[in-house]
Amino acid sequence: MKGNSRQYLIAFNMISGIGGRRLLALQKSFGSLGAAWRASRQALLKVPGIGTKLAANICGQRSSICPYQEERWAQSLGAEIVTLADPNYPRVLERLAVPPPVLYVRGSLPQKKGIAVVGSRRPSLSGVEEVRKLTRALARQGIAIISGMARGIDFHAHQSALNAAGYTAAVLGSNLGSLYPAEHSALAEKIAESGAVLTEFSSRCPTVPGNFPRRNRIIAGLSQAVLVVQASRKSGAINTANWALELGLDVWAIPGDISDPLRQGTNNLIKEGAFPATEVDDLLDYSCAWGH
Repeated sequence: MKGNSRQYLIAFNMISGIGGRRLLALQKSFGSLGAAWRASRQALLKVPGIGTKLAANICGQRSSICPYQEERWAQSLGAEIVTLADPNYPRVLERLAVPPPVLYVRGSLPQKKGIAVVGSRRPSLSGVEEVRKLTRALARQGIAIISGMARGIDFHAHQSALNAAGYTAAVLGSNLGSLYPAEHSALAEKIAESGAVLTEFSSRCPTVPGNFPRRNRIIAGLSQAVLVVQASRKSGAINTANWALELGLDVWAIPGDISDPLRQGTNNLIKEGAFPATEVDDLLDYSCAWGH
């Protein structure tokens, strides 16, 4: 395969087990991704983090990988591929320890950092009302709403932003051709019309549980702050909050009944220093402080 940095980033991203850290290791070891792509199995085994299985994957898969064909696949879905080598890559993601080297994007990437709104996949009626009320108010102020298009709180965050004629971006834990959850395909279409549906996962990547923590780091990376509406102690929403804390971002949480399992995670976040969000003005006053 012949190509520039962009094509090699797309190609390596299509190989299972290759992420940002290993890409950096390959580039450092061989001087360029092109040289790494052509390297022998024995040479690959000398790269930190490239074991026997991954070296075999690279050598076994690279003859069947075509980044130009992958771009045509993305285009057939109404998407474009944006890489770290491209000028339109969202530079805010470079603050992540491991930025996604490749993004598949339907719609328009956010032009400024927003607020991540996340929570339980099985929210209570009060949780649904809270996320609708807060998200609607934030979106009306021109604040981008970032979430993961999961069932529950994520769904209502996106839908409320759309209903308020606001901007929302959905970060997926699946590839664009295998949308997960499938029942949100109509929502994805609406989001892409005025916002963005994006993922780092290639056409070859299956939807597996390990995708979602990676998705959560991008949600945090695109945000100025994170609002957790409802969450148990161990959940994807708490994982997103942890990514935010690692980036030094502010975390907000809606407090609730201490006996409610769906409030244990949010109450614990507040106990550990998160800001309590008890009314819309809490977040609106905060958003004004950082330029919205």
